[in-house]
Amino acid sequence: MVDIDDSSHLEDRRDGLVTLDLVIPMFNEEAVLPALLEVLQATFSPESCRQHRISRVSCVFVDDGSWDASVRVVRETPAPSIAACVVRLSRNFGHQAAVTAGLDHSTADLVAILDADLQDPPDCVLDMIARWREGFDIVYGQRRTRQEGPLKTGFAWAFYRVYRLLSPIAVPLDSGDFCLMSRRVVDELCRLPERVRFPRGLRSWIGFRQAAVPYDRPARHAGTSRYGWRELYRLATDGIAAMSLRPLQLAQVLALAYFLISVAAVAAYAFGWLRSASLQTQISLILLLTIFSNGLVLFCLYVLGAYLGRAYLEVKGRPPYVVAEVLRPPDAGGAA
Repeated sequence: MVDIDDSSHLEDRRDGLVTLDLVIPMFNEEAVLPALLEVLQATFSPESCRQHRISRVSCVFVDDGSWDASVRVVRETPAPSIAACVVRLSRNFGHQAAVTAGLDHSTADLVAILDADLQDPPDCVLDMIARWREGFDIVYGQRRTRQEGPLKTGFAWAFYRVYRLLSPIAVPLDSGDFCLMSRRVVDELCRLPERVRFPRGLRSWIGFRQAAVPYDRPARHAGTSRYGWRELYRLATDGIAAMSLRPLQLAQVLALAYFLISVAAVAAYAFGWLRSASLQTQISLILLLTIFSNGLVLFCLYVLGAYLGRAYLEVKGRPPYVVAEVLRPPDAGGAA
């Protein structure tokens, strides 16, 4: 891994030749990988690399516990101008852990993260490199449109706005893990001690100069998505709990507000303002306060449980992933 001094030298030579690593998590992506490798080969052809002053392009595929032939397809599909390294995890640890593993195993001057399903267009990486040369350290893809179902699109739209509302830092809307980062940024990210990681949130937290590259997110090229509603819910709650304390603060505010309402109700009864009301009105008020208090307690327990569970995982200190083996190109020494 490049140290900070070398990374700072990189910032001084933005007009020169650079190396590029493409971090690509994959989980049962056998159907789409041939098309992905073909697109990568065309996008990062020798002529294109010379034009964009890229001296070397390498792919760091992270196999997140696939049980299909994804690894074999990557190893056997020829891509003369691109070296492909495969980091095989010992089981399925999740997309965010796979992204973390790819960053940990990257070594290039610039590192791009993109999905294997071609919903993150590889040619946008070249636009990101152009923005990096303008002086930005992090260039992220920002989705203008999404060719997905209305329910999933609406959920994503709502999540990013709720996440931005709850976040104590400025986070870009409609931007996932698709981005380009300089070596220094990647090194700083890898130094962060979190086990439950939310890379796109940490990318905003870490600072540096950031810019967006707008793009239209196409439909999945082939195969089926393994990111179901359960995984999306877990991703959303992990992101909010990992990056913000505002849900806990909201629970505190609601508890205080309920306490004041209860005090007002008791005072109203003590001073006779409610004694003249009918028995039915008094019982209805008590029932409303009881129902509201139960809902508030359950909401606070839900918020507390979200933070307590993640604190439990952090305290145990287990790594976010375990590597089974690293398969390198033949000219790079084979399997490690």
